[in-house]
Amino acid sequence: MVATEGWDYVIAGGGLAGCVLASRLKEYQKSARILIVEAGPDVSENLEILQFSSLNFIGGKFDWAYKSAPQKSYNGRQVDIPSGRALGGGSVINGCGWFRGSRADYDSWGEVVGDGRWSYDGQLPYFKKTEKWYNGLNSAQHGQNGKFYIESPTSMDRIYPLANLLEKAWEEQGVHKLPGIDFNAGENIGFGEANENRAKGTRQIAPLAYPLDGITVLTDTIVGSILLDSGNKAIGIRLADGTEIHSAEVIVAAGAYRSPQLLMLSGLGPRETLDKHGIAVKADIPDVGKNFSDHLMVYLNWKLKDPSKGYALGSSNPIFRESRFASGVPISYIANSQVPRPLLEAAISKDEGQVDPNHYLLKRQWALTETMVMYIATPPVETDGTHISTAQMGLKPTSQGTVTIASANPADNPVIDPNYFDTEVDKAVWRHSLRMIANFMTGDTVFGREVVECETPPPGLEPLSPEATDKYLDSRVRTHGTSTYHGCGSCSMGKVVDTDLRVRGVQNLRVVDASVFPISIGAHIQAAVYALAEQAAVIISEGKRA
Repeated sequence: MVATEGWDYVIAGGGLAGCVLASRLKEYQKSARILIVEAGPDVSENLEILQFSSLNFIGGKFDWAYKSAPQKSYNGRQVDIPSGRALGGGSVINGCGWFRGSRADYDSWGEVVGDGRWSYDGQLPYFKKTEKWYNGLNSAQHGQNGKFYIESPTSMDRIYPLANLLEKAWEEQGVHKLPGIDFNAGENIGFGEANENRAKGTRQIAPLAYPLDGITVLTDTIVGSILLDSGNKAIGIRLADGTEIHSAEVIVAAGAYRSPQLLMLSGLGPRETLDKHGIAVKADIPDVGKNFSDHLMVYLNWKLKDPSKGYALGSSNPIFRESRFASGVPISYIANSQVPRPLLEAAISKDEGQVDPNHYLLKRQWALTETMVMYIATPPVETDGTHISTAQMGLKPTSQGTVTIASANPADNPVIDPNYFDTEVDKAVWRHSLRMIANFMTGDTVFGREVVECETPPPGLEPLSPEATDKYLDSRVRTHGTSTYHGCGSCSMGKVVDTDLRVRGVQNLRVVDASVFPISIGAHIQAAVYALAEQAAVIISEGKRA
């Protein structure tokens, strides 16, 4: 057992953010005594984890494997919500996608919380600290000496048979190539290469990229609550077995699902929730667990006109047996597209009764849909070379949900309700996006003329077409929409924590993970979490020196 006294920092949660914080705090404060408490095991020496297979551990032994609450807009369907349960958190099971989002995302964040440190320019130095970018063409935007090797299909010489035609098709659709084909340089309306934080195809997990030398790590241990004195100062943690560990400061980094749960179990949250479960109220913080959002994703399979051309994995094309094609996901480009403003205004009007020109979706130019064309079928279609597929993600959902507690027992899973597909804005975006991809694949386009025959829908459904009705499109999302595992916002900055990440009404307690995002970042979120934690370590260390 570890010492129960004398810690400078106890970090509850050893995921992406927790590993970064511990590593950097130790670097900046050499004498600091730091303890990480992680619910899952240490898998740093598990070589299987590091090998390429982008999602092979989803649903496995290192996944919390949550289920959402029944979704009212999905006719009561529950959705699988994976979450990493190991030292390194999501970095152990995620798809390694590296997309930081747009300048507009972070400028909106900084504006919402009134602090320029969280704007794009404020965060840029911390993004650069995370990166060993694969080329030196844009040093103003990218780091070459950071923690993670960042790769692209071309840097790994993965030139897929359909890549050139796909590039032509996006241009034809009015989705243009980004400067440098770079999706991570502040602009993300258009298409760019699919970047991954891999090292020659190998997964890079947080505790290996951010060494934990000199830091004590307690694994396979659940934190039950935060210890607070009579003046609402955090003085340590209580483990689920009742052991108390005291520290000068507590940092909660348990992620967007477990961080709000831990606050509530500690008496910090909405009074009515705490009263319901017999938890003494230490601070009534109504927004703990509120403002939660997740990116919704829909997968579609597209039947090829001529599978013998060898466009897809599973075909007889010998190129796919070459080792370089096992070094990353079978994607060339990520394409982000907008929604016509009149359509967006009409949907906002239905949701809110009026259209404010300063509405955040109208104030800036936003990509609202991400589309990945994948050279492989997705289940239930077999990988036999006859199909390619698409994965589309809504980037700026306005539907918001909640995370709450099921009981006062820390071993019980949190209750996660993303409230997917609840607003007219989200419905309008998805209708437009599905019609767009149907036209892209089957209309009078390069792909429609030369590559794709039709969609292969799930049994009992008609193939998707650009002429599909709103009702049919909505039914496809309700039936097949999934989580993209990007939960955020449940301890929002400006509502639950301040811009120094301190929990309102409590001393010596911070939250540092995706739960503090005050907006939905229009991207896959791991790059944003790493940058957040990098800046948090600086903020905390500078506060010690002040």
